[in-house]
Amino acid sequence: MTQSKRKTVILENDPLHKEKAKWAKQFNHLVGLKIVGVRYLTKEETDASAWYSSPIAIELSDGSALIPQQDDEGNDGGALWIANSKGESDLIPVIRA
Repeated sequence: MTQSKRKTVILENDPLHKEKAKWAKQFNHLVGLKIVGVRYLTKEETDASAWYSSPIAIELSDGSALIPQQDDEGNDGGALWIANSKGESDLIPVIRA
């Protein structure tokens, strides 16, 4: 398996660069974790969050999961845009109940 080189993106011209870097640093614990499962939330899980949509759940090796939300307030599940270094992209949609 070949690994691509990690490209560092520097956005020093971005007026919010320092704030974004500070927030990103809080999630450095995710670096190095492995994806151990990918599934959609169950009806019980979406009902518990009072969501109408079932988003993807990306399960990690430390027992946590990445679950996209509609917004910062968690009003509903959200879609996930996947982009890569080749300029290709894909979208993981929500499933509406």
